[in-house]
Amino acid sequence: MEKMKRISSAAVALTLLITCSTTVQADAASLNEARVLVAQTGLGKKLSSLALLTAKSTTTYAMIADKLGNASANSALSDEINALLPQYQPKWDESLAVAYEKSFSGEELSSLVAQGRASKYAAEVKERQAGIGRYMQANAQPILVALVSDALKATLSKHVQQ
Repeated sequence: MEKMKRISSAAVALTLLITCSTTVQADAASLNEARVLVAQTGLGKKLSSLALLTAKSTTTYAMIADKLGNASANSALSDEINALLPQYQPKWDESLAVAYEKSFSGEELSSLVAQGRASKYAAEVKERQAGIGRYMQANAQPILVALVSDALKATLSKHVQQ
């Protein structure tokens, strides 16, 4: 009887392991599809303009603009943001991929990757944008803040504190 319980427990554990690993594989496949979608469509390409807009609302930017003038401050800060993008863009894109993976099924993501705007799920991208935005605000905000902070520091050190 004891041996039967051990075999039964082992069978349950094995079944759970197989079920969980299948779910993990499906999640990994969905996330990979979401990564391809983000890369293919350039969904993360607005990071630099979002960073500039965010930076312009800071007192640090006001100080830089006071010293350099608006046009020069804008240009100097844009240069710094663009120089930092290779460091931050992959993190931003990964966060976007996770947001899409959480918002769409694997089938939907596969269809969007393969068919783009011709996909029967294309209209749902716009419908789910608010949820994706909320996810990004909650989870990717530190990436944006770090980019803006680093760009402002670099701009200050190069153009203001000489």
